[in-house]
Amino acid sequence: MKGKSLKEERENGEEKVSLKGVRGAGALLAAAALFSGAPLFGQAPKSAPTPSGVAQPSNIDLTLTGATGARRPLAIPMTIAPISPDLQSRGVDPFYTTLSDDLAGSGVFVVADPALYPKAMRPPRNREEGDAWKATSAQFLLDTHLAPDGGNVVVEAMLWDLGMLKPILSKKYSGELRAVRRIAHTLASDLVRQFTGRPGPFLTKIAFSSDRERVAGKHVVKEIFTMDFDGDNQRRITYSNTLSLAPDWSPDGTKLVYQSYEKDTPGLWLIGKDGTDKRQIPVPTQLNASPSFSPDGKTVAFCGSVKGNTEIFTVQTDGSNLKRLTENAAIDSTPRWSPNGRELAFTSNRQGTPQIFMMDLEGANVRRVSLAGNWNDEAAFSPDGGRLAFACRNEGDFQICVMDLATGRTVQISSGTGANEGPTWSPDGSKIAWEVQRGDSTQIVVGNADGGGTARIVTSSGNNFSPSWIKTLE
Repeated sequence: MKGKSLKEERENGEEKVSLKGVRGAGALLAAAALFSGAPLFGQAPKSAPTPSGVAQPSNIDLTLTGATGARRPLAIPMTIAPISPDLQSRGVDPFYTTLSDDLAGSGVFVVADPALYPKAMRPPRNREEGDAWKATSAQFLLDTHLAPDGGNVVVEAMLWDLGMLKPILSKKYSGELRAVRRIAHTLASDLVRQFTGRPGPFLTKIAFSSDRERVAGKHVVKEIFTMDFDGDNQRRITYSNTLSLAPDWSPDGTKLVYQSYEKDTPGLWLIGKDGTDKRQIPVPTQLNASPSFSPDGKTVAFCGSVKGNTEIFTVQTDGSNLKRLTENAAIDSTPRWSPNGRELAFTSNRQGTPQIFMMDLEGANVRRVSLAGNWNDEAAFSPDGGRLAFACRNEGDFQICVMDLATGRTVQISSGTGANEGPTWSPDGSKIAWEVQRGDSTQIVVGNADGGGTARIVTSSGNNFSPSWIKTLE
């Protein structure tokens, strides 16, 4: 984090200085001072953190500030299933809740109030029944049925256009009972595809760093985890018992690159998505932070320290062809590839406070792209390359901003107290995840990229940092 990158931690009675995240310019300012012995400079303080004792993360609501686009009014009545308490609790309830949450948060639909749903009119058999559903403000009705089939379950879904009184989509899915949430995600993705031409992000994963684990009950470590986009199925994939930070997915979603102190000094590491095939990328530089995969998966951009000063480098994943792209007295950090692979965005304080710049792959054509605010950091390209999300601050706390690169128009999509940092885009460009610090708690948030709706906290165990959304949809 910018103003709190160096954190005093006590381990077995000894004071230990560690880097909390080593992602943005603030962290790199602190890291540069740590490696060079020089004092920190250009480090603006954050506003005071909120007092401890804040609400649990799962109870935090973050209302976003952007405008929403046109959304399709949709009624989603409870899934019909045979009467069985076990089937209801293990099948119907998780299926229906997951489906409703996905669609309500999709940015494509607005879900009609279930309290207004008419009784026993599914599917609508005539105009009168169709109008009863339309009276709930819905234009579409999603009718779902779930039934046991041996050891599996079968889900049938039909989407009705209430104006034409005709079904426009019919789907059937089957799988194990424990897979009902995945079936719901799949159905939600298919419904989004029906209206947008592309699947929704509901089957995607997010990687992140978490300090929830302890060694011998005392020593705080950070390890890399993955989870479903909505926070389910959180799984630890590194077991280094040290600081493992800032993961980034390969373009094909098969592996991650991250920073780790596994060999005492910070290095770049690769690991398979399931925790296998771990290996280090050999580089001669120090610090070695903020790694980012190129769109072709062959190269990693990172910031490395040379004689105490951080610069932007690229290197092949086998450690060959190391290239230095920046060379000046400023702190250059947090490189991120453009989707076309021809440019890098990065943070630099070369004009005073940290701002976002872009350059080509030879380090030429450097230009500043963030023009508003006194601190902008941690840029992330949208999947289509047309927008940048980043941590922004003018006065007060850090927020998440989204800038249209063609027009320069910038919209703040987060709000409220606390530090919001480290944005990452869903592969369809509809959502952004980031970390938010409130008091002593740092958690991962998922919200709509247009700023509409309510962001959702998707972690709660320990503190969780540096989300990276997988780059493939399915």
